[in-house]
Amino acid sequence: MSNTIDNNTTPPPTTTTTGEQQHASSSSSSSRLTEEQRKRIEENKAKALEKLKAKRQREEQESKRPKRARWTKYYEYDLSTMVDTKGGFMIEETREDKLIKSRREEATKISPFIPMSSDPSENPKCRDCGSQDVDPIFFQVFHMSVCPRCKEKYPERYSLITKTEAKEDYLLTDPELRDTELLPHWSKPNPRKATWNNMMLYVREMVEEYAFKKWGGEEGLDAEYERREAQKKEKKDKRFKEKLADLRRRTMTSSWERKRQEGPHKHVFGSPVEDPDTGATTETCVECGLVVESEEF
Repeated sequence: MSNTIDNNTTPPPTTTTTGEQQHASSSSSSSRLTEEQRKRIEENKAKALEKLKAKRQREEQESKRPKRARWTKYYEYDLSTMVDTKGGFMIEETREDKLIKSRREEATKISPFIPMSSDPSENPKCRDCGSQDVDPIFFQVFHMSVCPRCKEKYPERYSLITKTEAKEDYLLTDPELRDTELLPHWSKPNPRKATWNNMMLYVREMVEEYAFKKWGGEEGLDAEYERREAQKKEKKDKRFKEKLADLRRRTMTSSWERKRQEGPHKHVFGSPVEDPDTGATTETCVECGLVVESEEF
């Protein structure tokens, strides 16, 4: 009896698990959710869908509504009431500045006063609405009866403009703007600096009326403005051409001066060329192109 080993026999199956199977089983066990967690997820999902649905409904309703035109408000800035903060720096005014400021304020100070009568029909009334609440500054300075409400309601008529604006926008001159009988103005201390000249304020309606009368209406004012702008452009172009010509002249002068300092030109002739007919020999300067002819005897 021989002790032989059968090679065809298969080994019994092993019950041990590999590392990958162990990892998969552990991940599947960790991914399991409890009933409470699943319920919370479903509730959050339902709330998010409801919010999204409500947002879309609001957008649809807003798109169906008629769009209203938005009107921009007109803001009037009174430069006399603005305070220069000096950019946030604490700068003390000198004694001289304070003295000049106090004198200017005293010289331009106006005591608002409107003469009132026992008869209401004789009292001044607003030219637009008929109210007896007349602005005393407009009544005393500009001899115009207008109430504060109408001033805010019609800023295109009763807003105050500076002397610079009257000169640039309506093309008026200094003598015209200084004439109080022609154009009354309100003189106030300059809010930017006490040592500067007083600020002169004018009513837009009065300045516009006088400018239209002077230039022949709004079209005449626009035509004069365009003519002056074209004249400014022409002067600017002329100055530019003069500067360009001066630059060219100085460039030529500098080149001439450089040539003068370098001294007389020294010719560098190339190889001589002989003419077979005449037998003359010519030489040409390589730099300036001068041709010199020589003949042998």
